[in-house]
Amino acid sequence: ELKSLYFDNVMEAIPSLDGKTIAITGTTSGTGFIAAKTVAKKGARTLLLNRKSNRSDSSFNKLKETCPEANIFNVECDLQSFESVKKAAKTVIDLSQDGLDVLCNNAGVMALKDQATVDGFDIQMQTNHLSHFLLTKNLYPLFQIAEQKRGEARIVNHSSIARFGVKQLEAKYFEKRGGDLGGNGSNMFLSTIIPQGRWVRYAQTKFANAAFTACLHEKNQRKNVNIKSLVA
Repeated sequence: ELKSLYFDNVMEAIPSLDGKTIAITGTTSGTGFIAAKTVAKKGARTLLLNRKSNRSDSSFNKLKETCPEANIFNVECDLQSFESVKKAAKTVIDLSQDGLDVLCNNAGVMALKDQATVDGFDIQMQTNHLSHFLLTKNLYPLFQIAEQKRGEARIVNHSSIARFGVKQLEAKYFEKRGGDLGGNGSNMFLSTIIPQGRWVRYAQTKFANAAFTACLHEKNQRKNVNIKSLVA
C-alpha cells in the first residue's frame, strides 16, 4: 500500500467528529472507504450505504477491525433501484434521530454500457445522480435537525473533471430512455477525439452532480440555513 504524501497531514488537521453522524455512499473501496475510515477514526457515527454484496460485507468487517471503537453501521442501498434508495433513507432516518451532519454522495459507476435500470433510466445517470438526488431529498429534514442542534450540516457530491466533456446538460439523459442513449462507443476525452457513447453519458452524470450542488447551494442560501452544499 502506497503512503500518501499529503493525507496524513490532512487527517491530523481534521478536528474531532465526536457527536456527529456521517453517511457515505459507496464505501467498499477507493475514496469512499478512506473517507469512512477517516471519519470513523475521528469519532463520527458512520453509516455505510452500499449495495449488498461480498465486497460490502468484507469492507465493513475491515473497517470494524481498523476502527474497533468506532460506531459503524451497514445500510443496504442499491442506487440502481429507487425503491432500495427509499428504504435506505428510512433506515438512515431511524438511525439519525439526532440529525445527519454529513451526507457524502460518493458512489458512482463509469463508462457502463447503454442499458436501463429497473426504473427505466440510464444506469450511469441513475446511479451517479438521480438516486443521490432522491436520497438527499428524503434525508433533508435530518440536515435541518443537525443544523439547528450543532450549527451546520453538509451535503458533499463527488463529481469529476469528466464534466468538462460536455457543454450543457441535455434533458434526454434524465428521461426513461435507458438503452437508447448513444450506444457503447468507448472513446475517452482526448483533445483530438470526440467523446462517444458511454463517456458522454458519464460526463452528463458528472455535470449533473456539479449543477445539483450549485442549485442546492442557492436554495439553502435563500432559506438562510447553514446547510452547506459542496462538490469534490
